Amino acid sequence: MSLLANAYGNFLSTALPYYQSMPGIVTPYGTLLKPGGRIAAYVRSTGAQDGEDHFAQSGMLVSTLNAGLARCRSGQGDIVYVLPGHAENITGADAMSNLVAGTQIVSAGRPGSTNNPTLTWTTADTASFLLDVADVSIVGMTLNWAGVADVAAPMTVTGAGCAIVGCHIIAQDDAVSFQAEKGVVVSTGSHNFIFAGNTVLSDSEDDDANVTGGIVNVSAAVEGVKIVGNVISYACAGDTVGIIDVTGTVVNLLVADNLIRQLASNAAFGIILDAGTGWCVRNQIRITENVAPTSAGVSVAGGTYLLHDNNVSAANAEAVNTHVDDS
Repeated sequence: MSLLANAYGNFLSTALPYYQSMPGIVTPYGTLLKPGGRIAAYVRSTGAQDGEDHFAQSGMLVSTLNAGLARCRSGQGDIVYVLPGHAENITGADAMSNLVAGTQIVSAGRPGSTNNPTLTWTTADTASFLLDVADVSIVGMTLNWAGVADVAAPMTVTGAGCAIVGCHIIAQDDAVSFQAEKGVVVSTGSHNFIFAGNTVLSDSEDDDANVTGGIVNVSAAVEGVKIVGNVISYACAGDTVGIIDVTGTVVNLLVADNLIRQLASNAAFGIILDAGTGWCVRNQIRITENVAPTSAGVSVAGGTYLLHDNNVSAANAEAVNTHVDDS
């Protein structure tokens, strides 16, 4: 940082100028573009509004996310800004077929607000958003998986270096049939995937057998997956599938600092690790089932994990946080 009073970078100076075509400078909303990157599009389903600035007349405003993605260059770190008030349905398989590597999909709203940009899955079984190219980030969006009965797998990741960060996710509705069968499926090729800082909320406490997976399902032999700092409230029935569910042989998995409420009355676990290696630390888990918390919360059925400071409370010991370590 410069010490000169009027130099850019000094806290006393004015904001950096905004130029659409120049790399590596401040853009709207305070985002620093990566060198070589650019804003590819702004997305809003309601189109231009009265009194808006130059971007609305620039030809960069489009009405669908897929149209915005078509303007991105592969591997360049281009940004698509999704504006407040945008609402769009995910109606079929691979709904965002124009996605290219390196794209940043960034909400310009506030996650949880009523006008935050929202994607709603509306076709049973088939509706999906595939992160099937490398280095894609989805930041700050509202994702509604509970818009229709039994969406099979709303999001599947097969590209390396992808991330879902700071999103507001609606996972279950109070109608029994309105569930996502799974959440994010982390599949072959999805090395170094990050699921961090998301809020996943449900208003369902049923034990629907149609829920066959958790919020994050790591099902392949991948490396470096991080599931960190999420707040999750979800009903995932039975003791064979976890809200965070790992069945693939993951190398260096990190599951840390998550707040988890297991809403199902017949499930004793929030995290199930069936294979792999890594760390499962500092997670706070609330179990509805009336079980001893010392034997609940985290299940390691296979693999080798460091378990430390995972605190669990259960229905018969609601005021007790139990320290669960590996042996």
